[in-house]
Amino acid sequence: MSTMRDQILGILYECIDELNEQLVPEQQLRKAPQTGLFGDSGRLDSLGFVNFVALIEEKCESCFRVALSLTEDGARQEDANPFETVGDLTDFIMHLLIAKKAIEG
Repeated sequence: MSTMRDQILGILYECIDELNEQLVPEQQLRKAPQTGLFGDSGRLDSLGFVNFVALIEEKCESCFRVALSLTEDGARQEDANPFETVGDLTDFIMHLLIAKKAIEG
């Protein structure tokens, strides 16, 4: 059985595959934790970012049965950009899911 982090990473990779279908080859994202998403090292423009976040929220809700709002919850982060890399986003989503399940559970 995979860990929650592995499940989240799998969801992000599925979303990358879907998003890559809409992007030209030089804009496509690699499926790796260190891949830059949004910010200084990011590869997504604002429209790509919005599409990516919507895909992630939909797939996470379907998989974990918890509604997330990544941009609202991400805006509360003071120190780091949770959307900088795939790995950062994975950790951020895991943190949100644990917190939401603790509140709802």
